[in-house]
Amino acid sequence: MAAGKVAKQLDPLILLDQAVAQGRVPRALAKRVRLKMKYLQGAVQRVEKASGLKYPPYYIEPVLPVSKTGSEYGQMGVLFARVIPTTLNGSVLILVQFTAALLAYGTKGTVEAVAAHEFTHYVELVRKLSTTNVTSDEVATTLYEASYADAERVVPPKLIFTDRALVSLVSRKFKEQLSDQALNKKVGDSWIAKDLPIRWVGPEDNRVKLPMGAVASTKFDPAVLAKVAQLEEKKPS
Repeated sequence: MAAGKVAKQLDPLILLDQAVAQGRVPRALAKRVRLKMKYLQGAVQRVEKASGLKYPPYYIEPVLPVSKTGSEYGQMGVLFARVIPTTLNGSVLILVQFTAALLAYGTKGTVEAVAAHEFTHYVELVRKLSTTNVTSDEVATTLYEASYADAERVVPPKLIFTDRALVSLVSRKFKEQLSDQALNKKVGDSWIAKDLPIRWVGPEDNRVKLPMGAVASTKFDPAVLAKVAQLEEKKPS
């Protein structure tokens, strides 16, 4: 069981509280994150209203994931949020990880765009897992690799959301990845430069391996499955 032991049974802020208790995150910063949780809660409500679907469980990650590749010397990218499939009690559980840095320094609009963007990843991952052909032999012997590279694994927002302003917001903020220079600068100056906790991640960290038995036994949200079925019907033959 990964993803922070399933975010300590899905209390969204418990990992942040632990980081404060361990002296890794200042109390003042944690207080700022708590105050701005209303942005995330409002964003989730907006996504649910615009999609007619329930948002998956989410939590706040106090350690900032930062990617760096050898092919891009001196370049780094902050992963402000990620969709993470994990296993719990023999089935797949899909979580959304939002970083404390996003809430601390992001605007209301950016938080809403990120929450909506991650929801498109979530629907795409349910589509991928629920339409996988699982045989008895595969259940016994095979691990299923689920990749969720940001540029590829999304459902177009216009196919999910009825809120045109939300669709426009996501489209503006995400071309290939989140575009918010003000946020990047604040995080660079106020988080990375101050040696707050970060974790270097590589491309391999954006892949998880799920037992086929867990995939086969998972009961996904019926409303999301219905949406997936609609999306499959609209695909060109």
